[in-house]
Amino acid sequence: MASVDSEFVMLVSELLAPLGHIRPRRMFGAVGLYCDGAFFAIISDDVLYLKGDAQTKDRFDAMEMQPFAVPSGRPVTLSYFEVPGEWLDNEEQLLEFATLALGAARRSEAQKGRTAKK
Repeated sequence: MASVDSEFVMLVSELLAPLGHIRPRRMFGAVGLYCDGAFFAIISDDVLYLKGDAQTKDRFDAMEMQPFAVPSGRPVTLSYFEVPGEWLDNEEQLLEFATLALGAARRSEAQKGRTAKK
C-alpha cells in the first residue's frame, strides 16, 4: 500500500513553488500535485513522479526515469515518471523537468477539452 509523508509533500511543494501555485491533493493512498489547476505530478511512497507525454519521452528516457506503476495486483503503468532522488538537491534540474511535466499536463488537458467538445 502506498503511503506519503506529509513533510516530503511540503518539501516537494516548496521546491516546485517557482512554477506557480502548487496544491497537493490526496488520492488513492498517494498525493497528486496540481500547479495552477493542472495535475502534473504524483507522490507515492515518498517518490516524486512527473507527468510525461510524447514530447517529453526522449528527455525522460535519456534520464532513465521509470514509469509509475499503480500498486495493485495487476501491472498498470501511468504516464508519470520517477524523479531521481538526488534531483531534490538540484533545484535547477528539478524545475527544468517539472516544467516539461507541466507542459505535458496542459497538453493533456487541452486534448481532453477538444475531445469533449466533439
